[in-house]
Amino acid sequence: MNEILEDPRLNLTADAPCKQIESQLNSYLDLLVKWNRKINLTSEKTPSEILHRHIFDSLQYARVISPGDQIMDIGSGAGFPGIPLKVVYPHLILTLVESQRKRCSFLEAVVSNLGLQDTRVINERAEKVNPVPMVDVVILRAVSDIRSCLDLAVRFLEKGGKVVLKKGPEENMAADPPHSDFSLIEEVGVTGHNGKKSSLLVFEKGTL
Repeated sequence: MNEILEDPRLNLTADAPCKQIESQLNSYLDLLVKWNRKINLTSEKTPSEILHRHIFDSLQYARVISPGDQIMDIGSGAGFPGIPLKVVYPHLILTLVESQRKRCSFLEAVVSNLGLQDTRVINERAEKVNPVPMVDVVILRAVSDIRSCLDLAVRFLEKGGKVVLKKGPEENMAADPPHSDFSLIEEVGVTGHNGKKSSLLVFEKGTL
């Protein structure tokens, strides 16, 4: 775990004590491995695979959020990237939106077992969530196309709110039509644990 937390590619500045982070992330890994035997959470099955593929990837998002933000993780699945970010930044106010009931049961177990405060799980498709919680940042890890993601996120944000998406090197942003509610304000290059390069795209609402 230290290898991940101290990796210079993450340049991580945590808000929680290292021992607490290690303990919570290890508990999270244990739950993932256990639940993965019953429901399909990730294709990776071993703690090492999950750690290097998913937790490392999730912690990259720490570069573009602030420790006290209100975050919504849409399509949270197994809790990536929301849960690892909450562990590192315990003052985040986190909403996990997931449409599959079994995955929500897992997320609720994680929140309970890790004792995560200010964290809630919503079992619903993002476009049907009601009432609509307003947040500072919406994160979507699984990106189909950029415009569709921005369409999903727009109703959860006031002017100045942000959406964070990840784009691989093979994806062409020019193929996506512009969105009238958002401007791209930042693009941060990141490198995965396997050396694969990608970018975090930060869009801000109401700047056009």
